[in-house]
Amino acid sequence: MNYVKYLRDKIGHDVINLTGVNVLIINENNQILLQRRGTYPFKWGLIGGITELGEALEDTAIREAKEETGLDIKDLSLLGTTSGEKCYIHFPNEDKAYFITVGYITKSFSGELMVDGLETKELKFFSYEDLPNNIPDSHRIFLDKYFNGKASIKEAD
Repeated sequence: MNYVKYLRDKIGHDVINLTGVNVLIINENNQILLQRRGTYPFKWGLIGGITELGEALEDTAIREAKEETGLDIKDLSLLGTTSGEKCYIHFPNEDKAYFITVGYITKSFSGELMVDGLETKELKFFSYEDLPNNIPDSHRIFLDKYFNGKASIKEAD
């Protein structure tokens, strides 16, 4: 089921709250994997997406990582949440939403990076000092929290 389509079919373009996840996938060089999105907003950002109806947040993180990167992730650690004014999006199709997002971190991943050319245009690991400028504010909050040493994570087995 596409939860957002299900909601939009019932309420149209009115503003809604949507729950989702972002995942900071960190490599052995303490670099973060970012995705250059092929869908709105067309920016660099964290891996993640919207939770489907009845789906556990951790399962959303695992599913979205696989769909957007081709990677299998595990050993997720909770980073925190974002919500409020910085998490508002007015889409080109007139849909409006505030995102309530749970952030996770992992250094435990396997597989090969795969770009689908649709939702994901490019995947690349970045150091904190070399992050692209066009990252959504809500993603920047998670990045700043992790890289400023305010978060701990489970190490890969």
